[in-house]
Amino acid sequence: MPTQAKAGKIDELTDKLGRASIAILVQTQGLSVKDMNELRKKMRDAKVEFQIAKNTLLRIAAERNSMTGVDNKIFNGQTAVAFGYEDEVATAKAVADYISTSKVAVLKSAILGGRSLTADQVEGISKIKGGKDQSKAEVVGTLQGPLASTYGLFTAPLRDLCYVLQARAEQQNSGATAE
Repeated sequence: MPTQAKAGKIDELTDKLGRASIAILVQTQGLSVKDMNELRKKMRDAKVEFQIAKNTLLRIAAERNSMTGVDNKIFNGQTAVAFGYEDEVATAKAVADYISTSKVAVLKSAILGGRSLTADQVEGISKIKGGKDQSKAEVVGTLQGPLASTYGLFTAPLRDLCYVLQARAEQQNSGATAE
């Protein structure tokens, strides 16, 4: 049975995991206080909430959020969590950028949509250009192109018929005024 303080922490983590679009787990063991403060500042600037969490409490919070696709093996070692509430790509970029410059911090894993991701998958997400909105726009553009062409193909005969009827009407009007 968890203590009152741990129960409060579990509730807090459960709420954050439930609201977050992505939670990225980072191992920060060995970071100096200066480096940790720099990391926290970079995360704040990127609108990412960053905190140290106990693995057991984080695992319980994931279970309470019915995240059955999360592999419990990701909850080992010292863990810091970056909670991204808006854009998964921006959060992954912020964390991956810091990890690439740090010699000590290590990207462990992430939780996205109730499933765990590997470090490689998180790095892949961070390399998506333009972020989440850009990706959505590209998908819409990809779908819109063929649909617009299909619409044009279906409406062309009707449009052409209207032009022929209009030309015929004008021809008859000009013929009637000439007589």
